[in-house]
This record gives sequence, structure tokens and C-alpha cells, in this order.
Amino acid sequence: MNRPIDISRLSQLTGVNVSTLRSWERRHGLIAPSRSVGGHRLYSAEDVERLMLVKELVAGGHRMAELRGLTIADLKQLQPAQPDVRSLDRDVILRLEQAVDDHDVDGFGVLLRFVFASLPPVVAVDVYGRAIRHVGRRWQEGRLGIGDEHRLSAKARDVVTAAISGLSPAAHRRPVAFATLGEERHELGLLAGAFIAAALGHRLVYFGAGMPARALAADATAAKVALLVISAVHSLPGGSLQEDLVHLDRGLPGDVPIWIGAHEATLRHLVVPQRMVVIRDYAEFRRRLMMTFES
Repeated sequence: MNRPIDISRLSQLTGVNVSTLRSWERRHGLIAPSRSVGGHRLYSAEDVERLMLVKELVAGGHRMAELRGLTIADLKQLQPAQPDVRSLDRDVILRLEQAVDDHDVDGFGVLLRFVFASLPPVVAVDVYGRAIRHVGRRWQEGRLGIGDEHRLSAKARDVVTAAISGLSPAAHRRPVAFATLGEERHELGLLAGAFIAAALGHRLVYFGAGMPARALAADATAAKVALLVISAVHSLPGGSLQEDLVHLDRGLPGDVPIWIGAHEATLRHLVVPQRMVVIRDYAEFRRRLMMTFES
């Protein structure tokens, strides 16, 4: 969302009715809109993000008085580290973990298919992420062999890919590209992001893992993507990730945003080009997609 919007569109994007928005503005000073030449209130992408965060925090039990005057960064700090897990979600997570512990690859796949078919997209990828992290823990502990770890990961990849394919016929929004760079081979998180984008109606250009930066810039440009999303699980040795980010920044048209899904530790020693946005979790990713493309 690059241009200002009116209060009706703000209400549509945030799911907060107009009268409540006016109350939040007048009584609590949560937003300070600009004005059009004709005196109408105009709202920015930052206003949308702030209000979506406030809505989530109020629903989670925070009082409006606590949120007044806080920056977007402050509001994000108040978000729970993990989303609330309902009883159904908790049961599915436990069953997925048990399937991993039992080396039951087929049962693991059946449960994941249920997750992606039955739960809201952000909840589904949260449950999926927990299951994948459990696979990683058990492998590190020596309770899974490399063969079982590969089979479970392959099953997860197949399930998410099938879920994305089921959404593809309804795609109507601008294309979003997904890739990992260079020697980065971990793509399960990348696939989860692609699923969220597909659930919002975006066409996907899925380059997958291990793309050379210069080739990715050229191919994404040729595909006329509206956004490039890359996943960085590890900071690779020799400064290669830093070089790849520079090549991407130089090679992709300036009006194409680049978002990076990564943990703080991965990017700690990197200088991220100014136009690149670091995404911390799937809920933020979904919010930003809505703000950027639903105006």
C-alpha cells in the first residue's frame, strides 16, 4: 500500500468498524491522519499496521491505555512470543510430535494434510512450524536418523506443495516470488510463506532453494514479480549472504520490494540494503501482504 487511503478502506483492511476507528483516533490518539486538499482524513501503511497490531493486542487482553503513544516496534514487543494454541491445535501438535517420535511418516503426513485443510492459514503454518522444529530437535538429540529426518521433511514438503496447488486456481493477485540464496537449502519455511501468499490469492513464482543471486534477480525481473521473498535460515560462511543481498539489490528493479524471512541471529553481522524488509514471523508476513497489495 503506497498511497494514502480513506477511513472506509482503512476499516476494510483492519476489520475495525469506522465508528471504532474514529473513537480510537479521538479518545486514544492512536493515529494522526493527514488531510486531503478537501479536508478528508488520509491514512498511511504505518497507520494500517499500527491499528492491526492494536486490534490483536486488545483482543489478547491489553487495555487501550497501555497502548497509547507506543511505536509500532513497542507494540510488536507486546505480542506473545507464540500464538495462543486452542485445544484442537494443541491436540494436533501432540499427535504430530508423537508421529515423529514413532517414526510414523505416513501418519505424520495424514495429520499435516488435516492441518492445512482445516485450520486458518496462519494457524496452520504455526502448527506446521512446531512439527518441523520437533523433527529438528529429535534429529539433534539422536532420536531420529538422517533417513527418517529426510523422509519426514520430504513428507512435509509434499503436503505443503499440495496445499499450495489446491489454492493456485483461485489466484488473482499480483505475483510473489519465493527463493533461498546460494548454499541455503532449507525451504520448508519458505514453502509455508508461499502457502500464506497463495491463501491470500497471490500468484506464485516459486524458484525454490539455492538460487544464485544474479540469476534470481534476472529471472524475477523477467517474471515481472511484484515482490521477492527470500528465506535465510543460516548466515553462510565467507560473507556470501552479504554479497548475495547486494547483488539482489542492484539487479532487481527499484520498485520491487525484497522481504527477508530470517531470525535476528542470522542477520546480526549483515548490512541489509535499505529497501529490504526483515520479516520476523508469519503473522507479520500476512499483515504486510495485506497492507501492500489489498489497497
